[in-house]
Amino acid sequence: MKSDIITTIPIYNGEKFIGPTLESIARQTLSPDRVIVFDNCSTDRTEEMVKNFTGIRCEFIRNPTNIGLFQNFNRCLKLAAETQFLHILHADDTIEPEFYRVMTQALDAGDVRGLGWCLDRRIDEKNQFLSLSGKVDKKRELLDRDSFLKRKAEIGNQAFCATLLKTNRQAAPCSFPLDYPILGDMIFWAAFGSHCQKIIHVREALANYRWHGTNETILRAPTIQSLILDEWRTMETNEMLRGIGWNLFRKLKLKGLLAVRSAIKAKRVRQNGDLDYSMRITKAARGLTGRPLWMAGEIMVELRDFYLFTILRRVRHPKNIYG
Repeated sequence: MKSDIITTIPIYNGEKFIGPTLESIARQTLSPDRVIVFDNCSTDRTEEMVKNFTGIRCEFIRNPTNIGLFQNFNRCLKLAAETQFLHILHADDTIEPEFYRVMTQALDAGDVRGLGWCLDRRIDEKNQFLSLSGKVDKKRELLDRDSFLKRKAEIGNQAFCATLLKTNRQAAPCSFPLDYPILGDMIFWAAFGSHCQKIIHVREALANYRWHGTNETILRAPTIQSLILDEWRTMETNEMLRGIGWNLFRKLKLKGLLAVRSAIKAKRVRQNGDLDYSMRITKAARGLTGRPLWMAGEIMVELRDFYLFTILRRVRHPKNIYG
């Protein structure tokens, strides 16, 4: 059955937030043709809540076994050829009522494959506002392939809930890698974007990304490989997709970004009381960046934190070690 918009929700034990997620889909001014929940063998009330939801018709498909997070995302991608637009929405996130209308209009230009994403609000378990992923000016920023890949090498923000794929009724040209437990999405966005004829960033806050104590990115963080080494591997992989080779300035910039991002994690882990793990993060990251860039990164983090949390009085989720 051909559709214009298919919303997929990969889920595992999502009873706590699946209700608001489904409600946000039901409130859309442009409704998806199908909403499909791919359940990864939940042991809570997820199935009951989805099947009893009356705001919009949902299809519930339970995997025979728990196939893992990114493999479940890949199951969503198998629907790419059946629709014009495909959305992979996490079961703890929500979208604003105008999300599908605005994003499909932004992407709908010709018989081409495309990728679009908007700004997202970060909220906590109680829907309290934490931060915004960028400046809201309602502009439409059209990116060429190289500019987009450059951002992905720099791990520029792009939330799942905020991203809409224009598959153009074609099979997905790539899949989520299974060996990047945290940054598999960044690898995928870059790979998918490299096959797109239209890439657009909508600077409106049309999605809500929820931080809570059981986020997958929190659960998968406690290894140096996934937290630090894979981040540099992601930068390298996406940079090579540009096909223009490395130069010294570009490598120094990426290593500087790695230093800042890693220094944030080391500080947040230390603030949460794990001094040993913070020191191991520092050692691993400093081994990649070198001592001068690492020290510069630490200084940048201190200045950034003072501005955000002291001057602006921004609220920080205590479990979020990434920002």
